[in-house]
Amino acid sequence: MITSLSSLVARTLVVNLPARLPEPARENEAPAVASARSNHMTTDHSKPGPAADRDWYAWLIDPLPTAEFERDYYEQRLLHVRRQAPAYYAELLSVTDLDTVLGTHAAGHRDIKLVRGDGNVASREYANDAGRVQPLEVARHFDDGATVVFNQLHTRVPALARLCVALGRRFSSRVQTNVYLTPPDAQGFAPHWDTHDVFVLQISGTKRWSIYDTKVRLPLKGQRFEPGTSPGDVSDEFELRPGSAVYLPRGLMHSARSTDRTSLHVTLGLTAFTWAEFLVESVTAAALGEESLRRNLPRDFAREGFPAAERERLFGEKLALVQSRFDPGVVWRRFTDEVLATDVPLFTDLLGQRLCTDPLAPGSRVGRRVGLLTEAATEGETCLLRYCGRELRLPAGAWPALQFATTADEFAVEDLPDCLDAEGKLTLVTRLLKEGVLQRRPHR
Repeated sequence: MITSLSSLVARTLVVNLPARLPEPARENEAPAVASARSNHMTTDHSKPGPAADRDWYAWLIDPLPTAEFERDYYEQRLLHVRRQAPAYYAELLSVTDLDTVLGTHAAGHRDIKLVRGDGNVASREYANDAGRVQPLEVARHFDDGATVVFNQLHTRVPALARLCVALGRRFSSRVQTNVYLTPPDAQGFAPHWDTHDVFVLQISGTKRWSIYDTKVRLPLKGQRFEPGTSPGDVSDEFELRPGSAVYLPRGLMHSARSTDRTSLHVTLGLTAFTWAEFLVESVTAAALGEESLRRNLPRDFAREGFPAAERERLFGEKLALVQSRFDPGVVWRRFTDEVLATDVPLFTDLLGQRLCTDPLAPGSRVGRRVGLLTEAATEGETCLLRYCGRELRLPAGAWPALQFATTADEFAVEDLPDCLDAEGKLTLVTRLLKEGVLQRRPHR
């Protein structure tokens, strides 16, 4: 099959994993942390802590240290955190939340899907001609064994949004949630792999997971699972119970089936940027400013006898052009902006803050919005703040105050650095409140 350069990130770089995963831990083993030889760990340790100041990433995989996860598991192998704490993730989501979305949000068929192990249910069977989901039809198909999938529920449930933002910050990744409600003794999907890493959080019920020999290690976006592909041998099996979690690196073939009770789980998908994407974007951006990179290949390159040495020389010449004439910061900037624009919290108080009857004063207390990704920098005669795909520019003299305001958890307006006078401090805080960067805090 002939593959074009533009599809590089979708069709190449296939590497095989080792044939089998390590053997699972036995039920009576309860290590405090996962050993180097095991993908499974059991703990009865539960320390959720106050949600307001929680490290959501650490909480997600507790008690495994985040540094150990990144060193030994991330993009490498499965991790199963097996907890004896069924309600550990219950604060994130409930069936009541799902009923609210299904019954009152006028969701479309792209927001809510129905799937079975033998294929998706056609949207015409549960949505009207306008594409709006019909709750009674969804419930009927659920009764008949279909799994209900709530796509991107982090855009509707604040707790899920906070979790996505926290992971997005730590992994510089675009993060989303899909939620799966599976009736008893049912399977939503046949064995498959994903092209993004996932964390699966079991809210209620239990699913029996099967892991298969990996076909493609760290697949790119275009290396999607092809239906009908044989899953191969089972390399691991385990039950994912309430309060437990599993991390699956992209490319790991898997399937899951509910047991004798309805299963509810959240899947966090991490869509990161790969080096393949970075290099393709760099070459494309360089070509926009360098005419020689936009020229055709030699007229006779496909003819018999075209010198191999000449091909190598030309290739090296063009690579040198990209490296010498192109600033890779352009691509870093674009990828950073996309993360900032994608991983955003839910703004549930913007109108309420505008209608606040308590006038802003020097002693008023404010704080940065929890979960909002921001980036502050100086640029010539200005300083700027990037957030949610937006950009705010201020005079360079306001830089100390802007930096303070976007990093302090809580402060009084008058606590801002004195690079601004009293009126300037009120003006800056008012603007940041309106932009959703800051929030009002109660008086102490």
